[in-house]
Amino acid sequence: MSSANHRADAADVNSLVALLPVPWGLDGLELLSEVHQEIWAEDLQTTWEEPGQRAQLTLRNGHRVKLIVDEPIPELADLAPTSKHPFAPAEIQQIENQTAIWRLVLEDVSNDPRRLAASFARLLATGIEAGAPAVFLPACVQLHPPMLIRHLSMDFNQPEAIVNLFVNAWNDDEWMITRGMTVFGLPELETRLDQGLNAAYFRLMDIAATMFLQQSPFPDGAQLQVGPQLYEARTGPQGPADPQVPFCGHHGTLTIGPLSFDT
Repeated sequence: MSSANHRADAADVNSLVALLPVPWGLDGLELLSEVHQEIWAEDLQTTWEEPGQRAQLTLRNGHRVKLIVDEPIPELADLAPTSKHPFAPAEIQQIENQTAIWRLVLEDVSNDPRRLAASFARLLATGIEAGAPAVFLPACVQLHPPMLIRHLSMDFNQPEAIVNLFVNAWNDDEWMITRGMTVFGLPELETRLDQGLNAAYFRLMDIAATMFLQQSPFPDGAQLQVGPQLYEARTGPQGPADPQVPFCGHHGTLTIGPLSFDT
C-alpha cells in the first residue's frame, strides 16, 4: 500500500497511530524494551502474540500499545521534503531500505490525553534510538526525522512538545487549518491567511497548545491573546474540509479571527 493511502487508512479518530520504518526483525521487540529502559529508566513489557506479525507493548502506566507488522512502504521517503525539520541523506536511504513497517496503536487517547500522549511520545523516541530512521503520523500526515524527535523528547510533559509532535497544519489559498487535535477529543482550529503563512501557523499552534493544556475547547466568542494581538474564537467551520484525513473536525472546528470578525 502506498504512503498516500496510509494517510487515511492507518489513522484512527480515537487512537494515536505511528508508523515506524524499521531495519530489524523479530529481535526488534527485545531491542525496544532494552532501549526504553536505558533512556527512560522505565519498564516496557513486550509480548509477541503472533511472532513477526502482532505484538503487545505495555507502558509504565499499564496502558497497552498494539504493534502490527506491515509490509515496507519505501514511498514514505517521498514525504521527507514536507517535514518540519530536514532529513539527512542517510536517513532517507534507510527509509527506502526498510525491512518492515511497525505500526503502533494506542487506543482511547481522549480518556487521558496529556498522560497517554507523553507515554506514546516516549515510545516513539525509543523507536528512534533503537534505529528507526523516521516516524510517520497518519493523523497529521507528518514524517518526522530523528533530530526533531530528539529535540521534542527533552520534555514531553510540555504541551508545546506534544502539539508539535502530533499536530500539523495544512492550507489552501485562503485558510490554514490544524490536523491532529481531533484524536485528543478537541476541535480543530482554522484561521485566514491574511497575515501570511508563518503568522497563521504560529497563531494556530500557540492556541492549540493552550487548548491541549486545558483539555477543553474555547467557548464561542472567547478572546485569545497570541503575542501582542487579541483574537476571537468562533464556532466554525468556515474554511474547507480536510481532504486527506476526513475525520479531522469530528469534534468540531473553531475559527480564529480578529475581535468581532464577521461570521
